[in-house]
Amino acid sequence: MKKIILLFMLLLLTGCKDYTEINDLGIISGMIIDYKDNKYEITTEIITNDKESELQILSTTSTSIDEAIKELSKLTNKKVFIPHLKVLIITDNILKEDIDYYDYFLRNSKSSMNFYVYYIDSKIKDKIFKINDESDKNSLHIEKMLEFNKQIFSSTTPLTFIDLVYKKLEPGIDIIYPVIEIKNNNDKDILYLSNQISYKNDKLITFTEDESITYNILANTIDKSSITIDCDNESFTLQIQDIKTKYKWKKDLFNINSHINAKITDYECKYDLNDIDSLKKLEKLSINHISNEINNLIDKIKKDNNDVLGIENYIYKHDRNYNKNNFKLNNIKNKNNIEFNIISTGEIRKWEIKMKK
Repeated sequence: MKKIILLFMLLLLTGCKDYTEINDLGIISGMIIDYKDNKYEITTEIITNDKESELQILSTTSTSIDEAIKELSKLTNKKVFIPHLKVLIITDNILKEDIDYYDYFLRNSKSSMNFYVYYIDSKIKDKIFKINDESDKNSLHIEKMLEFNKQIFSSTTPLTFIDLVYKKLEPGIDIIYPVIEIKNNNDKDILYLSNQISYKNDKLITFTEDESITYNILANTIDKSSITIDCDNESFTLQIQDIKTKYKWKKDLFNINSHINAKITDYECKYDLNDIDSLKKLEKLSINHISNEINNLIDKIKKDNNDVLGIENYIYKHDRNYNKNNFKLNNIKNKNNIEFNIISTGEIRKWEIKMKK
């Protein structure tokens, strides 16, 4: 019993060596990393009080990220804190020089590693955190932009730091990055979440909105999105959802199996939506459209030898005869198997059907 009491007293007397008052912390919410003239140029959005109302935009330059962060501490007279980092933005210079910027975050024991990573042109790096008023917290705004896009459009792909590191370490996967741009609207600069890019063999590869949506279908990183399809000189728009894609490598053929549900949100075609055969025609048009988009995307990554879909990685894991030296992405043939269901023709059409009954 005495031993238990003594142990309890020791626990009470033990202090927290690393404890720091929140007012003594400089909390980094956003960071931009550029590389120029063999030095890191770090720009940060940093919260310097506990109410998250006072923000400072600070920049430092050093031969290492760690030294640049230490300089931030001197500038703010606070201990820099990165566990609440929301967005990490890298520039074109980082990719062109193939700079190992991620090692700092892997070695830092306090790094959460679940923050989002973005790409920007280095020409706009000094403007990104100054677009909105400081009270608007640009880094939080950027984070919300990506989450909103994922829920509604899926024209870009969320890339967390831990996902990026996984793709860096895994063989046969090239990384695709969401892009932030600045657009001017009514004489006001606005942060804009663009489509996606990748970088391979000293070449910047850009993806259109349709290609980005198709990528998300194949990568299972889509909640819902909209696609517009032609039908006899007219068109209809679908909200696609409940998407699940699986791969299968069999007899030297890369099988892509996708299950997709969709709702018609806009309709200009002449087919009668009350007719089952008409709906089947629309489903067939949808399958052909999506299959063509898949083929176009795969042709693109073959041409650029840029395997953002991780086709080689899948084959590496599922084919015992895989040989890296003999593998050529351009020789891969794919087969698309799409199960597509129109589950709703829209509220207006439902009302029309009800009235006819």
